[in-house]
Amino acid sequence: MKSKYKVVAMANGAHGIAKDPEQGTVFIENACPGDELEAEIYDQRKGFAFASITDLTQASDLRETDAPCKIHKICGSCQWQHIKYDEQLNFKKQNLLDLMQQNNIETSFEIPNLIGMSKPWNYRNKVIYPVEIVQETGRVKAGYFRRNSNELINIKYCPIQYTLFDEVMMGLKELMDTRGYPNKLIRHIMLRSNSDNTELLISMIVRKEKLNKEFKNKIKSDLRKIQEEYKQIKTTSINYNDLSTNVILGDETEIISGEGFITESLGDIKLELSSTSFFQVNTEQFLKVIDLIKKHIKPGDRILDLYCGIGTISLSLAKSITDLKLHGVEVVAAAIVNAKRNAELNGIANTEFIEAKVEDWDEIPEHDAVIVNPPRKGCTNKVLDKLAETPKVIYVSCNPATLTRDIKYLEQFGFKLSYLQPVDMFPHSFHFENLAVLER
Repeated sequence: MKSKYKVVAMANGAHGIAKDPEQGTVFIENACPGDELEAEIYDQRKGFAFASITDLTQASDLRETDAPCKIHKICGSCQWQHIKYDEQLNFKKQNLLDLMQQNNIETSFEIPNLIGMSKPWNYRNKVIYPVEIVQETGRVKAGYFRRNSNELINIKYCPIQYTLFDEVMMGLKELMDTRGYPNKLIRHIMLRSNSDNTELLISMIVRKEKLNKEFKNKIKSDLRKIQEEYKQIKTTSINYNDLSTNVILGDETEIISGEGFITESLGDIKLELSSTSFFQVNTEQFLKVIDLIKKHIKPGDRILDLYCGIGTISLSLAKSITDLKLHGVEVVAAAIVNAKRNAELNGIANTEFIEAKVEDWDEIPEHDAVIVNPPRKGCTNKVLDKLAETPKVIYVSCNPATLTRDIKYLEQFGFKLSYLQPVDMFPHSFHFENLAVLER
């Protein structure tokens, strides 16, 4: 069913919002507030519906008319490339305000605008491409999935990632073409680079159960040849994952060449990053988040860093603020190994990194502040309950929905939101980072 709509807002997601007296709220893909359009509903629910544009009769002034990616309307990586960048920042802030209102979170201060990027392109320092072998031709497809589907789009150029990735992936796919790789053997290809593109890491994620000696030798040969062509490639590896889940990386990694890591400079510290290390995909913006955190820490503070990963935040604080005592907690064993190694690399002795599940960790030392940087699902109530007596919580979040939920939960312990700064870590998508500070 086709109807005419005027788009009035952006959802906290990939859709523009229109109102229909009969259908309720209509979520329209690739729509922009101010658009007048005709759309066809493809999924009707109780009180709301999803629709796709059939005719854009009057484009909004907020639309971007010259987006650099020609497939952004169908690619699942960017959702907002059709909106002017400054307006993206405004819509993200409004989504945050809407979520705060829905959770009845009140503040004594005005929420600031997002901290954006002066050049919001070529910022991604890591890509993980799903891989498919076209059986009729033997050619390799690698890219992103079409929105709302399992159809793989073969990406040749992506303007949000480092340009070097496009070049290397093109060369690697050419090497792999017609090698006779069976489909489903190679699950993903990962590329990771430091910010000046002097060191690059490649990892093939494969199903070990489908890997024989012949194909393993071919993979090694392809990795060796691409490394000869691009001197920036410092290390290559094969990661094995036979699980039938959406978890990308397995527990076993075999280093094929190099030392298994690249070195990144992040402000005052250096970090060794392996294929399994968690590190923010936007180095420039992550530095801004760290600088904001530093403003809420004073010399001599005792800090807990929960979900500390490879120790990026802890080590950044320890390097620039005197007399800190830091404990980092992380469940991933490899990350703790990386964190300890990175502390040694930077000559930092006032940090202790502990392998433990945050929910189950009970040996909590006295502290002045807790930094939490959980995954998108946010903190469990069990974790939040552990913070009940904490003087200050510094919450780093990539999901404003779970952040505002957790802020509301912490209010029952007497916490009040004293600071909130959104940062655009993911330009041209609806995602963004937030730094919140809560004090009792």
